[in-house]
Amino acid sequence: MIDEETLADRLADAASAQDNLLPRALSDDLAAGRRRLRRHRVLTGSGVLGGAAAVAVLVVGMTSWLTPNAGHGTAPVGGPTGKAIAPDDLREIDAAFNGKMRGLFAKHFDPGVQHLTFENAAFAVNRQPGQEVVIGQAGWKIAGQQGKSLIDFGLYGSGGGPGCGHVEGLKPTCHSTPMPDGGSATIGRVGDAAEIQYRQADGEVVYVAVRPWFGNDTATGAHAIGITNAELIAFVADPELNLPPMTEEEVAAEQQVKDYAPHIDEVVGETNAILPGRVGESRRIQEIAGNYVAVLDWKNGPVSATVEIGAVAKPRVKTCEDKLSVPSCTPLTLPDGKKIQYYEGARSYQEGLKYVMGATYTQPDGDLASVRILYPGKELPTGAATKEQVLELVTDPIFDK
Repeated sequence: MIDEETLADRLADAASAQDNLLPRALSDDLAAGRRRLRRHRVLTGSGVLGGAAAVAVLVVGMTSWLTPNAGHGTAPVGGPTGKAIAPDDLREIDAAFNGKMRGLFAKHFDPGVQHLTFENAAFAVNRQPGQEVVIGQAGWKIAGQQGKSLIDFGLYGSGGGPGCGHVEGLKPTCHSTPMPDGGSATIGRVGDAAEIQYRQADGEVVYVAVRPWFGNDTATGAHAIGITNAELIAFVADPELNLPPMTEEEVAAEQQVKDYAPHIDEVVGETNAILPGRVGESRRIQEIAGNYVAVLDWKNGPVSATVEIGAVAKPRVKTCEDKLSVPSCTPLTLPDGKKIQYYEGARSYQEGLKYVMGATYTQPDGDLASVRILYPGKELPTGAATKEQVLELVTDPIFDK
């Protein structure tokens, strides 16, 4: 499994191969998400609901931040909440949120707690800047059946989320359905299997998939699960279904992954101004959670190359080697004192041998700018950009947002 930053870089290395990636189950997203929770306190499990009384405690016994749209209101998707939460309180907040989610599952799908199980740990809160999300899952057992089903869940604060048709193998017929707030959800069903996605009024996106089989635990699924479309609609529209509030540190980090990247017109304009030749019409922009890459087709007479202009927001900054996908970079200090990391040489990529010229520059605000030029073959062609031009481009102030 690869995280968002690595995926963005590999998309640039092998876009044609990556563009056709098949969708994956949300349980795989869950595993990837948990590996990304490096600096966050994540609840490792708090037992299984023991009965209707426990459900009542979970649903009712929450603090004020569990009220509808608490901490988010009408703020932009993934935006700051203004809610100050001490980092030491995160474990308690995550534990309360996990309990709340189990209660909401029981409230809408299984009030008697006869079928739901939560042995796959907690509803994990991922607070990465620009990728605030909660993902989790619940098991579903029916007395007298050997098989077990799975309910996948995701609540996304930024960057959207998976939609109906996401889970490979379900293949539901998806259609729009009206919601109580006047909006619409996308829902699909094939027998017991179902998917629904809904963007709430505050911008958060809810995704639920009911799958007759339980991931890798068993190939035997339950049948006659009984979760209806009406129950799914009521669940995703529940006003208590909201992301937990962010700490002051997280609010600040969230701001840093906004407006850090140049506009494509600026990228093209400065590339044409500094490098010889011209940028062609073919171009792509890839942006995932604070990691931006503009991919340009560039020609100078008979010479052609791919030029990548990158920006990484401060909270997501990585090394030159990781950003350029090279074994090592050489530190350079320019006459004006700017410190650069530079690489040049032949590299083998999925599409074959490429000659690479690349550089990274940490801007005064902590964001990282990068330039990578990929020429076909193992040698630098006549008419290629010069090292000085690469360094001028990577330090161009127009890219420092």
